[in-house]
Amino acid sequence: MMTSTDLILAVNRRRMVKTTNLAIIVLITFLAILKMIVGGANPPPVPAFILLAGLVANAIYLSRRGSAEKAAVVLVGLLLLGLILGSLNTGGFSGPVVLLSPLIPLSAMLLISNRAAWLSLWSVGLVLAGLYLLDVYQLIPENPHSATLLKFARFLSVASLCLIATGMMWGLARELKESLAKVKGESNTDFLTGIYNRRAIENILLHEVNRTHRDGDWLSFIIGDIDHFKLYNDSNGHQAGDRCLILAAETIRACCHRAADVVGRFGGEEFVVILPGTGPKGAGKVVEDCRRSIHALNIPYGPDDPRSVTITLGCVSIVGSRIESLDQIIKLADDALYRGKHQGRNCAVHIVIEKEVNSREVTVQREVDSCL
Repeated sequence: MMTSTDLILAVNRRRMVKTTNLAIIVLITFLAILKMIVGGANPPPVPAFILLAGLVANAIYLSRRGSAEKAAVVLVGLLLLGLILGSLNTGGFSGPVVLLSPLIPLSAMLLISNRAAWLSLWSVGLVLAGLYLLDVYQLIPENPHSATLLKFARFLSVASLCLIATGMMWGLARELKESLAKVKGESNTDFLTGIYNRRAIENILLHEVNRTHRDGDWLSFIIGDIDHFKLYNDSNGHQAGDRCLILAAETIRACCHRAADVVGRFGGEEFVVILPGTGPKGAGKVVEDCRRSIHALNIPYGPDDPRSVTITLGCVSIVGSRIESLDQIIKLADDALYRGKHQGRNCAVHIVIEKEVNSREVTVQREVDSCL
């Protein structure tokens, strides 16, 4: 079964194959036209025409949703064929085509696999060795053009090699950066609801705990749990349960109006909210908005149970100087949540930990309950 990461890499590979195929078409067309303009059409650049025909056919195959892997193999094979025919037609090692040989293993490595890169490297090595022997025994016709024109052609070949190789590596770096960003996003996102998952929430909360402890600001953290969710699942089925969780996530997110507010799913039917820089008053409003909004959805527990689905929430608002650890924040909110469960559910229990300064510093902890 193809994972999302495999799909991302497959899409990027197809894009790279198409781009490389097109770049080589443009390069060969340019060099062939330049050769006919500057050096004349005698002899005609037959290898370039053969290679262009194959590359255009490969581009058409790709545009019709053909296999990117097969197209990449064809591309590398055409480059190898072009190296052989082009070198024989332009004077072997004295001509410009042989200078483009590094493109073949580079293309194989980036577009196919490391194994293909090694195979193509050996193939290029054998071709170059064969060309060398033919050149030594003067079995390759000399290039009829002047030494100055040959130097210019070799200059263009080296410049084109540098340009295409740089473009391919830049494209690979860009694709890898995009792929890593997508994979990172997926690793931090709950697959069902699209909000942050537990791993991301704990990382964000740890960052906010450290920041708040350093700045002395307020931090509020909420844990909410859908009441009697197993009953809802048993009465309506797991698909309906998934839709209920998605709707609950959207509703809770809608109750958080600041860009800094973070909503996530801890797992199962448990949701969390991080409210940086938010004191008891602001957090209390968010908690109550979430509780009322979930109840207002009027989702019945089942065909024979018209009661609306509700949520119980536990919230802690704590001033930065009283923060001890990440676990402390989670435990306080969790304790408040279960206190609400014991009080009858459809509750919002809010623990506030602050400091007052008189003759000495003391910690004040109070609870604010909102239960039906």
